[in-house]
Amino acid sequence: MMRFSFTAVLACLCFFLGCGYTQEIKLPSGIKTIAVKTFKNEIPPEEQFAYRPGLEIELTNALIDRFILDGNLRVVDESEADAVLEGAIISYEQEGLRFDRLEDVEEYRLFLVVKFKLTDQRTKNVIMEQPNFSGRAEFFVNRNPTSNRRIAANSATFDLAKSLVDRIVEEW
Repeated sequence: MMRFSFTAVLACLCFFLGCGYTQEIKLPSGIKTIAVKTFKNEIPPEEQFAYRPGLEIELTNALIDRFILDGNLRVVDESEADAVLEGAIISYEQEGLRFDRLEDVEEYRLFLVVKFKLTDQRTKNVIMEQPNFSGRAEFFVNRNPTSNRRIAANSATFDLAKSLVDRIVEEW
């Protein structure tokens, strides 16, 4: 019968448990701080039927909170920042996801779409730019669709903030 030493087993466990995803900062060296400018609302007026006023402020705050939680970049005032993030909400849409027998919508998917640009403050070079970046959430239609839509908007905002911060700071 083969007998393994405790050290060999421990070494194998450390090796296998150490494998996996690692986080690597994607930004140029020297970028340690970021300023997040208030996102703008650039949704055409004729497409604002489902838009929620103040969503651009909520998104900006969610991004700041997510950068703080992530910890890779310190959020500072624009005058002190190594990089500046600016952007705009370009679409806020909902689509039917699940229907009943009479083809009435039972569940919606809400999309929050932005464009953003990250600029190096010192060189004024664009570090990263995306013309179409989105977050999403689903919600059911029930007795209080307005409340569910508000909750879904918050979820889409947090989803977008997490994805955008991950896009900026991580390389998987």
